[in-house]
Amino acid sequence: MNGRPTEPPRPICVIGNANLDLVTGSVDDWPEWGTEVFLERSDFRIGGSAANTALALQRLGHPVGLVSATGSDAAGAMITHQFASALDWVAARPGPTSMSVGILQTGGERSFFSTNGHLDGLDAAFFSSALEDWPLAGAIALVSGGFALPGLMAEHTAFLERLRARGATIAIDPGWPGGGWTDDAVDKAHAWIGLADHVLLNDKEALGLSGENAVHAACRTLAPHMRADAALLVKRGPEGAACYRHRNYIIEQALPLDVIDTVGAGDAFNAGYLSAVAEGETERAALRRGIDVASAVISEFPRSGAAIFPEKSLAPCPTSSS
Repeated sequence: MNGRPTEPPRPICVIGNANLDLVTGSVDDWPEWGTEVFLERSDFRIGGSAANTALALQRLGHPVGLVSATGSDAAGAMITHQFASALDWVAARPGPTSMSVGILQTGGERSFFSTNGHLDGLDAAFFSSALEDWPLAGAIALVSGGFALPGLMAEHTAFLERLRARGATIAIDPGWPGGGWTDDAVDKAHAWIGLADHVLLNDKEALGLSGENAVHAACRTLAPHMRADAALLVKRGPEGAACYRHRNYIIEQALPLDVIDTVGAGDAFNAGYLSAVAEGETERAALRRGIDVASAVISEFPRSGAAIFPEKSLAPCPTSSS
């Protein structure tokens, strides 16, 4: 915190995917087909980029609402139970909830096997209806995992325009396109970037989208597609994170730590960074908090629901009266 008197932090609306994750590991090499491997640890938990960010914001005590959906099964009920504040809007859709299995590699990398499940049906009409009564004016709206929501793809740009028309500050974390950076995926990402105030990418996404070989060069290449006052955030894993805005390039380094589980690291960074932005902190302070929140999350296994930096937590989210 910066020590100066501030107004209550702006709420953050996290829009996107929620599913269940089974994360297990670690392995040094991929086993042969038909064999069995016994692993040291596993964690069955809520996942999806949007839900991960919303959970981290909950742990920070920041006013947040998740706007998403689940399937109509026991997995969906588990997710819905976690998101029951007055700002949350999580619908149950017919069919199975999307699932992801994450296999951790020794050293921190991971691979995912995922099913789309209920996510295929989440389109712009669904999210627009869900947001009808959400207090977006003055809030930060993060659209997370756009490339993981095939139903939203066709109207994603128009959806962002509607969010801006309702007075929201827009942040996007589009993720990695399933088919790679085709010309169509690049065109879509450029359109989304042009409507965002905060563009959150990891280093591989920034390099893939820009066609560059270095993060700083990628930022310069993507800048013409951005709003004049927008910030481009690049998450660089153990090397920290960078912010490119108004042609200024700021880097904050990550501290060395024992990495256990990197699943959701970028989502946790988003929570820390955006919570600091919502408080009116400087870009460097927001970068620092994003890195610190991500570092705290990836150093624990299984994932905890305990507060992150409780001495700095903000007012708790409002709870539903139902």
